[in-house]
Amino acid sequence: MQLGSVEGSGLVQALLLMFIAVDPLGNAPLFYSVTASMPTPTRKSVIKRSIEVAFIILMLFALAGDTVLYYFGLTLADFRIAGGIILLIYGIAGILGHSEATMIREPAEAESLAIVPLATPLLAGPAAVATVLYVKAFAGFWVAAASVIVNTIITYVMLMNSDRLIERIGRNGSVALTKIMSILLTAIAVSMIRGGIEDAAIAYIEKVSGTRG
Repeated sequence: MQLGSVEGSGLVQALLLMFIAVDPLGNAPLFYSVTASMPTPTRKSVIKRSIEVAFIILMLFALAGDTVLYYFGLTLADFRIAGGIILLIYGIAGILGHSEATMIREPAEAESLAIVPLATPLLAGPAAVATVLYVKAFAGFWVAAASVIVNTIITYVMLMNSDRLIERIGRNGSVALTKIMSILLTAIAVSMIRGGIEDAAIAYIEKVSGTRG
């Protein structure tokens, strides 16, 4: 994702950037496919919890993300690779018909699913984290925080109503959509891993070039 410039208080630009990064439109069917086998109250609870956790993660990065990355010696490339691996596991499991949602028996298990992979890396993934850090650097904390808050509300509304679309396409359509979304999830995971490796390779080459220079 190419991040455009955010000038001054560029709140509108920040909101659009964050919307693209969080991608509630693309995540709605993915969320449904992961939680399709749950009772409706449990599914709603999982979605709500995942959005809450994603909000906390993004706000923490808005507050002190750059400091945390520096302290642990981490880069956004590390986040992309790790997040990609997690999504790859869930995507393959979904293709094989072994979605974790079908194996959940206890509320604690649903809580775990809400955090990984729904809250992160699907919502608060590398793209969203990168966007928060970028907006904070060029427009300040308050614009970054506002973009997170507004997009959290938008995401909540869209994900909570994703079942209405599924109800219209029927059971067979839902099964087909779940498989398609699992394949898409796997492809996204591969893209994240590839992008992370490319970023890490570029950073390494620049480091070596700088050292030799």
